[in-house]
Amino acid sequence: MKASELTLTNFLNYYQQDVESFLKEQNMMITSIDAWGVLRKDLISTLGVERAKRFLLRYGRHCGRVEARMLKEMFDWQDDLEWLLAGTRMHKVTGRTFSNLIKFDADIEEKRFDVEGYWIDSSEAKLHVKHFSYYHEPICFFLVGWAGGYTSECLGKPIYFKEVECLGKGDPHCRYIGKTLDQWGDEIKEDLIDYEQDLADELDRVYRRVEKQKEALKRGTAVSQKLTRALLQGKGLNNFAGMISDEFRCPVVIENRQFDRLASHGRFLDQEKDITIQEIIKTPRFQVEREKLIQEQRTVKFQLEQNGDIIYLLVSPIVIRKQIYGYISLARKNVGFDAYDEDILDRIAMVCAVQMLNEQTVVETEQRLKGEMLEELFSEKGDTDRVSSKLASLGYNLKTPHYVLVFEILASSGFGGEPNMAVQDEDRYLEVRTKVTERLRKAVEDTGYRALISTKLNYIHTIISREMLKKTGMDIKDFAEEFVAWMRKEYDSPHLKLFIGVSSLCEDHRQFYNRFQEAKRAIEMNKLKTRESSVILASELGYMTLLLNARSPEELERFAHEKLGPLLEYDRESHSEFLNTLYHYMECECNLYKTAREINVSISGMRYRIKRIQELLNIDLNRASTRFEIQLALEILRAYDKLDI
Repeated sequence: MKASELTLTNFLNYYQQDVESFLKEQNMMITSIDAWGVLRKDLISTLGVERAKRFLLRYGRHCGRVEARMLKEMFDWQDDLEWLLAGTRMHKVTGRTFSNLIKFDADIEEKRFDVEGYWIDSSEAKLHVKHFSYYHEPICFFLVGWAGGYTSECLGKPIYFKEVECLGKGDPHCRYIGKTLDQWGDEIKEDLIDYEQDLADELDRVYRRVEKQKEALKRGTAVSQKLTRALLQGKGLNNFAGMISDEFRCPVVIENRQFDRLASHGRFLDQEKDITIQEIIKTPRFQVEREKLIQEQRTVKFQLEQNGDIIYLLVSPIVIRKQIYGYISLARKNVGFDAYDEDILDRIAMVCAVQMLNEQTVVETEQRLKGEMLEELFSEKGDTDRVSSKLASLGYNLKTPHYVLVFEILASSGFGGEPNMAVQDEDRYLEVRTKVTERLRKAVEDTGYRALISTKLNYIHTIISREMLKKTGMDIKDFAEEFVAWMRKEYDSPHLKLFIGVSSLCEDHRQFYNRFQEAKRAIEMNKLKTRESSVILASELGYMTLLLNARSPEELERFAHEKLGPLLEYDRESHSEFLNTLYHYMECECNLYKTAREINVSISGMRYRIKRIQELLNIDLNRASTRFEIQLALEILRAYDKLDI
């Protein structure tokens, strides 16, 4: 018998009386390709592709071995090579596929086997595409297992096949390679795992996994219900931390986005080992975990060693409106966390997010009401007595001296990607304003005082008591300049600036409106005076404060240029110092001799300069009204740093 002569009619006998089909003397059952496809579909749908793959590989390998033994017994083959080649013929006889060899290097006696070929029109691939569409890997699992089983039986040593191209993943055809285990070497090592367990073991493993998932689901539901009840009863995060710690039987800490502790239960790491979650996350070796936690907002496991112990951490972000608002962290010694712990902590984090959102809403409502009262204090028509009384009931004493501070955040092109961040990139701007506000509130509340803050667009308004400053050991300018330094360090961007205007001391709550106007005028002057983030005190402006309250800085600067513009232009073109000379002349009460000594110029030189100045400006400095206007213009330029004195 030759392999090429093998057809179904060669060995199929049918006995009508017995209603049985026989492959020669072997009892068999014939089923349709579609029925096989439904069985395959149900396996994949129930167990997933990977587990179904193991079933089909092992089942195919078993079928291949059985059919090899059957063909060996039923036919008198010309030689063992024909018996081996009959395996490719069996694919066509049974309707599985047509096998076309393109490389055949096999010797049964030497137990050498290295073949390559195509499976044309694979029924298994077509059925998969019919039921599931294309897959990302080859999917002729039964054919791969069958080919390995048949050839292993023929050669008497393990042979494994790999499908390297497949119609079921969108390739134009299915292509296979078959080799002995020795010839494959390490290349086949990972594939061998799929052949190790039998069907019973796999089912048992799946059952155990399902039971474990069921237990985890039950456990997760129970803890979620406990936390939800606590949430509805108005219990806080400390209560949550206790329940979470009891559930996982380990210490737990809940922190905000700056890693300030909000609640905890049990002795956590920083209490025992002087280490914090923030320090661990920032460690370079945990860069991948850090990106998953912060960028992808996923629960992450950390593992580190301390004093001979292995510390396992499970950290989950608390996410509100796609933004991280805090973290829940669990810690264990020498006992790790599994995937089910991660799933449960994910659910817990969602309940904690609702709790934090509720607390945030309460705080925001309180802050908004306080902000509205603060704005009424700053209003010209505000009822300051009523507001003072209301704030006193909340613990604010406005009868002590206070400073009014106005913060203005400005962004130029390059920050947030747009020319005006406050308009074009509102989310980015709000993030900056929120951070400045939080830092301001923390700076006040850390001293034991309560913060009173309002926000509007890119402005932040607040009042700072002199008593609080005494407690910090700083004056008001030092306090404000700390924020400018922090902004430069936090953002390190030339396109983002923070200007702070500080009023004179407010001795009476009825003065808040005027002091607020002072702080606003100071900040306007500050922006014109410098392009860098900075602080300016209204008290530093001297009598200019009176003028700033009466006129806008732009008008004052325009007035100064109208009076002294020709002189400014002449100095710029001629590299002279006439403007400087005029300033000293006015400061010396228009005394030529005194001015000459002051600036080290001869009397004749002074006479020439004063005469030339009057010609350029078309003025008479002998007139008192002219001298006043020139003096005022000079002081305005000096306030704007336009006068080099």
